[in-house]
Amino acid sequence: MSFLSPLAYTEPAIDQVWNELRAGDKSALERIYTSHIKDLFSFGMSLHADETIVKDAIQDVFIDLWNYRFALSSDVIIKQYLFKSLSNRIQKELGKNSKRTSLHWLTDQENTVASVEDELVKTQREKEISQKMGRAMKLLPLRQKEVIQYLFFEKMSYEDTAKMLDITIRSTYTLAWKAISALKKAIIVLILYFSFL
Repeated sequence: MSFLSPLAYTEPAIDQVWNELRAGDKSALERIYTSHIKDLFSFGMSLHADETIVKDAIQDVFIDLWNYRFALSSDVIIKQYLFKSLSNRIQKELGKNSKRTSLHWLTDQENTVASVEDELVKTQREKEISQKMGRAMKLLPLRQKEVIQYLFFEKMSYEDTAKMLDITIRSTYTLAWKAISALKKAIIVLILYFSFL
């Protein structure tokens, strides 16, 4: 399977595709891969910044998907299943390597500006914000990063997030509160910093 230029794929009947995979249809695996690879890669990179490890983890997820296809449950939400599998793979890799790397959590956005001077100022500010927020995100435990990703980027409910992480809803609220509290402190520092510029 290649990470380059995945073909466009729509899901008219994803349950049927999943059942075809469970029945041993390899083309169904390819369709699921093509349909979800971009989201999986983005999600993986939000948890761990090593591109090679993320790609290897994704490949492992799909290898397992094929190897254990006959044991798969018919009652799944494919995207959530894949995200959870990838998260578990990355956590396993982190534990194996006993190291953590910085996250690529925030990215710069290109906007048209009126002048070269404005562009330079804007770029410098975005770089500083990205660096400071990146450092704040780096300090969060992996579980808190996952909660933020699921709740705010994947727009999942607290109930679904709890299921994805195999924890109680109360624990999900606690993790989210701790992560948001830590990030709020970083945001306050940024506001104070730029108010004096």
